[in-house]
Amino acid sequence: MSDSPEDPSTRHAPEADELALSIDATNATLRLAVELGNIALWRQNLATDRLYFNDRGYAMVGMASSPDGISLEETLAYIHPDDLPRVRAAAQQALVTEQPTDIEARYRRADGSWRRILTRRVVEHGPNGEAVAIVGVALDVTERQEAQMALRDVSERSALIARHAGIGTWEYDVQSANPGAGPTGESPAVFERWDEQMFRLRGMEPRAIPPNREERLAMTHPDDRHRLLDTRPDEGRTDLTLSYDFRVLMPDGSYRWLASRSATLRNDDGDVVRRVGVNWDVTERKNAELAQQQKALAERESQAKSQFLSRMSHELRTPLNAVLGFTQLLQLEAAGTRDELRSDDKLARIRLAGEHLLALIDDVLDLSSLETGQLPLDLRAIDLALLAEQTLPMVEALAAQHGVLVTILPPRDTAPSLALADMTRARQVLVNLLTNAIKYNRPNGIVQVEFFTEGERARLRVRDTGRGLTPEQLAHLFEPFNRLGIESEGIAGTGIGLTIVKALVQGMGGTIEAASVPGEGTVFDVSLPRAAAGGEAGEHPSEDVDAGTSTLGEPADTTQPTSTPQAAPRRERSGQLLYIEDNKVNVLLVEELIKSVVGLRLESEGTGQAGVARARTLRPDLILVDMQLPDFDGFEVLRRLRAQPETANTVCVALSANAMPEDIERGLAAGFDDYWTKPIVFKTFLAALERMFPLR
Repeated sequence: MSDSPEDPSTRHAPEADELALSIDATNATLRLAVELGNIALWRQNLATDRLYFNDRGYAMVGMASSPDGISLEETLAYIHPDDLPRVRAAAQQALVTEQPTDIEARYRRADGSWRRILTRRVVEHGPNGEAVAIVGVALDVTERQEAQMALRDVSERSALIARHAGIGTWEYDVQSANPGAGPTGESPAVFERWDEQMFRLRGMEPRAIPPNREERLAMTHPDDRHRLLDTRPDEGRTDLTLSYDFRVLMPDGSYRWLASRSATLRNDDGDVVRRVGVNWDVTERKNAELAQQQKALAERESQAKSQFLSRMSHELRTPLNAVLGFTQLLQLEAAGTRDELRSDDKLARIRLAGEHLLALIDDVLDLSSLETGQLPLDLRAIDLALLAEQTLPMVEALAAQHGVLVTILPPRDTAPSLALADMTRARQVLVNLLTNAIKYNRPNGIVQVEFFTEGERARLRVRDTGRGLTPEQLAHLFEPFNRLGIESEGIAGTGIGLTIVKALVQGMGGTIEAASVPGEGTVFDVSLPRAAAGGEAGEHPSEDVDAGTSTLGEPADTTQPTSTPQAAPRRERSGQLLYIEDNKVNVLLVEELIKSVVGLRLESEGTGQAGVARARTLRPDLILVDMQLPDFDGFEVLRRLRAQPETANTVCVALSANAMPEDIERGLAAGFDDYWTKPIVFKTFLAALERMFPLR
């Protein structure tokens, strides 16, 4: 290649050919690298001051390819004026040095935009050693520079935010911490750095050297010390990104929660050289999370308890509806016969037992309120002798069935044994204890009830001659749903009776204890506060059975008759009723009740879908809806009834064994005109019908 002047008309050909030959001579790998790397190749002929580029070089500044190249002045015109002096200086330096010369400058593209281009140049010498050209490469680094600038901006902003947000930063030099890293085989004195915020997060004044590991463990909550991994040499070299929260002891004795996040940095050889991390205070977040967890747990427990109680209430009320309902029907039929008193006495006992069972169900529903001290208790002086006399008839049938003799021991002294308690709850306690003593006794066994006063306590004791309990069984005696391994013996029970007993006794300010000898029997000892001798001893009558809520907005008469109920006046009325209920016993009971009201007619359907369809054609005046049906629930029945024009305004009343307060509230909120609960109380039920269907 000659550097002597040529004819201008042909000057471009040797230069272009020479550049082409130079590229062609490059091996295939280099050509591929040039293409993939978007690298521009250029050559400046020092004799003519013209520059020649490969295709990428022209494209880099948006110029059209030119076989003749472009002049030096034309090339310089593309350079930003502020960068031009540095470019000229780099060219001059290249002429006097054998080393490549780099320069980054801004070049204007044909469209007016600016690109940052990094160029590297070296001098090409002729046969005699003279400089004949400058050859070089160029690379567009605009995106890289913009990314670096953006990174610097982000870093600066992050540092500012970290300072104002209270984020502490630290670095841990893994190589310096390595005992073999130093020339003497000893670790440098300082291989960890903290910023000021790291100290302030722990209530400390900043200092040059961070706390050592012993100091750091001393200020860390004992339960969190195993998490302090950031300063362990073995953990420092791991690739793991460490993330955890821990508590630190503040100078005032309180604890604060800190979050720690850290990661490792590697050198060019792939060795971990440093771990960097941050700390920040998360106490408020932790407290909020703990409060939320406790709230969620309490809500789940409350919901589970409500669901269980609601289900249990429904399952028990459903058969009781039949027991109490048909008992009342028999009482109606027995009224006026020659055998009236005797029949009524037997039926009254059945009814009394059923009503007591219903009261127990209500007591179980109140257990959650009792445990929180919210169940109302009517504490007054009650005579334990009177309590025993009223309670024994309730268990006579069970005792006869099991062949067990139940007796009340004579009082120890003539003065009455008075306890400060709720009569109804105390009777519930005694019934439960007697029932257990009978069921788990032996044939021809004995149950004894004893009451007496001892100091400031009134004592009630139930002793049986049954199978007895082992020490292990005694330890779990009052646990709910724990039947102590007798589930398979066919003895009726749910395992919650003694749990309720204990809660009731404690609610009345008393205690209950049990002692037992296997094979000999068990003794339950109830201790209640003693009432003053001059206090009023109250004989609490049996609580009335709640018939449900108000009837169409009017107060319901919930007084439970104590004598044989009388039939409603059989005067002519007119009305069509539809009862949507799948339990045939419940349907039969309501049918018998409706018969006592002259002029009312009743039809029934056993599914929600059939009931809705029947209502459309029957056009009843009143629809009674059970809330649990085989196909869908009562809420869906109501929705469909309200959706069809024929029944949109029909009076709809829920008649359900779902008797929890929230069940009733939900039913009324859904749009039922009223909500009646089972077991049905005849007096209230018939009175409601008479109000809804007055005499003509």
